[in-house]
Parts: sequence; C-alpha cells; structure tokens
Amino acid sequence: KGKNKRTIKMGIDCRFLPHGGYALVPATLSTMAWICILVQDGCDYATLSGTSVELLTGSDSIPYAEVGRTAYRTPVYYPDDNTWRVQYSDTCLDYSDFINQDVWWKTSKAFSFLSLVFGGGGTIFLWFTTCIVFGRGTWRWAGFEILTAAFMQSLSLLWFTTEMCSREGSSCGLFFGSKCDLAAVVFWCLASIAIFVKFPKPYPKPLRDEIETAGMLGHAGGGGGSISNEIPMGDYTGSQRLPKGTFM
Repeated sequence: KGKNKRTIKMGIDCRFLPHGGYALVPATLSTMAWICILVQDGCDYATLSGTSVELLTGSDSIPYAEVGRTAYRTPVYYPDDNTWRVQYSDTCLDYSDFINQDVWWKTSKAFSFLSLVFGGGGTIFLWFTTCIVFGRGTWRWAGFEILTAAFMQSLSLLWFTTEMCSREGSSCGLFFGSKCDLAAVVFWCLASIAIFVKFPKPYPKPLRDEIETAGMLGHAGGGGGSISNEIPMGDYTGSQRLPKGTFM
C-alpha cells in the first residue's frame, strides 16, 4: 500500500467560485457602496440656503447653492421661466477665504477618505473570494474592514454641523452626494452582516484537478519533493475536504 501513495504539491487554491455563489453577495453589496462614493463630483453634497449663500457668492439675489467638501455650484436665473437652475456642465467653483472650513469640515473630509480606503480595500479583497479559497478568520476580517468603512462613512455626515450650515439663518439639506453617502452606509452594513452571518465553506476540489496540478508542478520542478500539504493518492475518499493549503 505504501508504494501506491503519491503526494500532491499544493499552492494557492485558485478556481472559479470555490466558496459558491454566496461569496458574490457581500462582494456585490460592497461594490455598490464603493460606486456610491466614487460617483460624487465634490460639489454636489448638500443644498445651502440662507445667509451663508450671500457670504459664499457675494450676491443677495441667488436663492441657494449646491455645496460639497471641496467646491460648490451656483444656479443661473432663466427669465423666460422665472426659475433658477444649475448648469451641471459648468465646472465647480473653489471656496473663497471668506468660508471658514472649520474642524468639522476637515473631520468630515478625513472620515470620507478613510471610508473610501477601507471600503475599497475590503471590496477588492471580497472579489478575490470568487476565485481563491480563504479561511473563516480571513472572511471575518474582511467583515470588520467593511463595517469600519460603514462607520467612517456615517461619521463623514458631520459635515452638516459645519459653520457654513449651522450659521444663524442658514441651513443645509441632503443632496446627491450626501444621499449617496447614506446609501453607501446601508450597502456596507448589509455586506458586513452577510459576512458575519455565514461563512461559505469551500467546496472540495475535484481530485482530477489536483492530479493535473501535481503533474504540472512535478514537471516544472523535476518531479521531486512536496509542498506543505500532502494528499495520499491511495487513501483519497469522496468525503475528503479541501487541504489546509489556503489563506487563513
């Protein structure tokens, strides 16, 4: 029996959907959240009205402005319709020195950047689970990373407490950018819940694929030696699960 035993060299177990279709759920939700952040242009976060508009634009006739963390837009008056409308083809305007970008403003920008980093990194990592086998610990680590992104993104809404929005006679309302931030928080929370609720166990790798892999590695390395995990070919059973040569 000992003569019939062969060992298979195991490296990174890379194949299509080794964890099944469930791995696509958190990956897709995280991607949707990341897209919500990336589609913003920096001057569409909120609508500003009141006395801060005059301070921002230098005109008391402009009724509102669309503001963001880095720039803003002002509407144009159309006498034919007697309405004010924003031309989105125009470039955003930089803030003047008269606008105080206080600590809440800077804090919001910092949290927004951190959420983009954590969320983007976690999203890319989750897509790797569609082709590489990961362990339960790594899966949960990704969940904590996505949950951190959701927490950071929610804190970025502190921008509404800035002096420009909270000045007497002024107010800021939700607009495209802030609504996208809220949607990102929801998507990232749902993705983290999907991760913590279930770990999709990897499916066993077909024995024929392991034999072919071993043959290719054997040819490339001269046919000798073994790497970390060994599978006795003579003792294989259908119930045998994946070797431990995966990311933990």
